[in-house]
Amino acid sequence: MSPTLLSKRLKGMEDQGLISRTENLKTGHIDYKITEIGQELSPIVYSLGKWAHRNIDADVTLENLDAKLLMWNVRRKIELAKYTNKKKVIQFVFAELAKTKRNYWLISRPDASVDLCTKDPGFDVDLYVNADLKALTSVWLGLSKLASEIANNKIKLVGDPSLASSIDQWMIRSSFAS
Repeated sequence: MSPTLLSKRLKGMEDQGLISRTENLKTGHIDYKITEIGQELSPIVYSLGKWAHRNIDADVTLENLDAKLLMWNVRRKIELAKYTNKKKVIQFVFAELAKTKRNYWLISRPDASVDLCTKDPGFDVDLYVNADLKALTSVWLGLSKLASEIANNKIKLVGDPSLASSIDQWMIRSSFAS
């Protein structure tokens, strides 16, 4: 989805009262939260998502890989703040992609939402996740297990041992993953 289309859809949902938009004037960070009215639609949206996850062929899903979309979704589900009160930087590297599209940084800070960067933010990296895009997408969707992809050397974790060993707790999968 293009940024223009995303912006238009977010504005439309805001106009309908489904979401609210807040902007941090110091950082410029914009955050969207679902409203009570929007929350009423959650069971319907969740049911549609479960149906699609069950009925759409996994091979088709894994043919149309998009690292940026995957990382945006992963960013939304990172829960590092539960495990540490320090800033943590995790770099995801998809070696098979073009040099300008292979690196993503997730920055988790206490009391802040997780940031996703496509340009090196200049911080020391706590954990590198070197992954095959298809393997990480499959894990995210619940089509394969993280431990299996690690055992098959499709995903490698390098860096902070406590972050690496607890990845299953802080990197939450898709809501529709089994």
